[in-house]
Amino acid sequence: MKMYNIPTPTMAQVIMVDDPITTTEFVISALRDFFDKSLEEAKALTSSIHRDGEGVCGVYPYDIARHRAAWVRDKAKALEFPLKLLVEEIK
Repeated sequence: MKMYNIPTPTMAQVIMVDDPITTTEFVISALRDFFDKSLEEAKALTSSIHRDGEGVCGVYPYDIARHRAAWVRDKAKALEFPLKLLVEEIK
């Protein structure tokens, strides 16, 4: 049987940055809809983001992290929120 060397995907974390305009309701909704957080997890993470200035929404393979961040940015932009999300590679 032939064995294949499948590379381990590069992992990345999606970081949401607090701002004074994006609503709490939008952040909670985004965390639930795009990062699969329960209502309780989303509320706790939203509070943490507000308190600390940023928070990790999740860790995913790099391409998935990039796409999830882009989807949230697009939704925020459509609602005229200046929400910033960062995708940072984990080394």
